[in-house]
Amino acid sequence: MSKLRQRNPGAVRQPEEDRGREHLEMDLSVELNKSSVISPHLPALCEEATHSAYAREVDLRSWASPKALSRDIVTLTSAVKRSPPPKPVRCNENSNLWQPCQCRLEICVGWYPCGLKYCRGKDSSGKAISYRCGIKTCRKCRAFEFLFSRNSSVYGMSECHQS
Repeated sequence: MSKLRQRNPGAVRQPEEDRGREHLEMDLSVELNKSSVISPHLPALCEEATHSAYAREVDLRSWASPKALSRDIVTLTSAVKRSPPPKPVRCNENSNLWQPCQCRLEICVGWYPCGLKYCRGKDSSGKAISYRCGIKTCRKCRAFEFLFSRNSSVYGMSECHQS
């Protein structure tokens, strides 16, 4: 177990690889009163965000695949509403508090273990070798875009971040 401890737990870590920014358009709004068909945990986990839980259609289709949850796509779609296709005004450009707006929320994980690190060296005969010498670290950001109704609070969030 001692090998799993960090040597300098207070150090500011810099990732070795930046895995970029992924843009995710959340085109479905999850109806929490019907969401147990997606997962029995959703109603309890999202109870404070009754009108602010989102998903993507591509995720719903992936959950319906035999390799994932193997659920019926019709059953899964009964728990969601499609967001309107025309993109509304961004929240930071919209002064009408009762009109839904397009919100962007960016979340970054600045440092996480993502694989094994290999170092190069030479063996006793001078031949170049590659050996495992630690854990590789990465950084990843995701930007979520979703239709937001400001009159329904998302954990006290009255304004969305600018994009």
